[in-house]
Amino acid sequence: MFNSISSKKVYEQIIEQIQERILNGELKKGDKLPSERELSEQMKVSRTSIREAIRVLETMGVIESKQGEGNFICTNIEKSLIEPLSMIFKLNDGTWQNVLELREVLELQTVKIAATRATEKECMELKSIINEMKKEAGSTYNNKAIVLLDQKFHNKLAAISKNYLIESLFITASKLFEGFIEDAREKIISTHWSEEALFEKHNAIYEAIKEKNPERAYEKMKEHMDIIRKSYTK
Repeated sequence: MFNSISSKKVYEQIIEQIQERILNGELKKGDKLPSERELSEQMKVSRTSIREAIRVLETMGVIESKQGEGNFICTNIEKSLIEPLSMIFKLNDGTWQNVLELREVLELQTVKIAATRATEKECMELKSIINEMKKEAGSTYNNKAIVLLDQKFHNKLAAISKNYLIESLFITASKLFEGFIEDAREKIISTHWSEEALFEKHNAIYEAIKEKNPERAYEKMKEHMDIIRKSYTK
């Protein structure tokens, strides 16, 4: 399964071989790796090098170790990308405009795809989220709850796209979006836009998806993004 290795940086080549087998489909989410002894014999390297490679892959979020069971390909690799993206954003002095542009790139096309693929059940789930948002409206103490529901609505759109790359990008960017959505909502309400208008935009997006109208869904999402942009530029 694996090739022998002869190099000064042995653990790096071990990592490369495991990554290559993930990329070519030989190793999939949840697959168990051979034991350290088996990997050592197959690659003709020391078990110390194998352990070092495993530790690095664990840190990267590619492998998860289960006590008494062994090492497995992580079933939730996407979450391991969240913190690096947040750090990149902070270290580069990221702005609201960076986040908004990322949201526009992702969401304007995602909502069009969602409108063509949404099932009746998924539409009902979207409507349920909007109804929950309305229940929480009107109380300053519930701002956090509405932010989480807002994020849930947009994450649901990504899930409805049934494109795992789009959904993974949403999960990866979720921490950036979470803080941005809370800040954006406060700015929207502090301007001439009301909470009702904000919910109306979400409902309009839902209606377009329910009607399976991708162009209208795009138009309504664009209006939603425009409100956010205008609120930030005031």
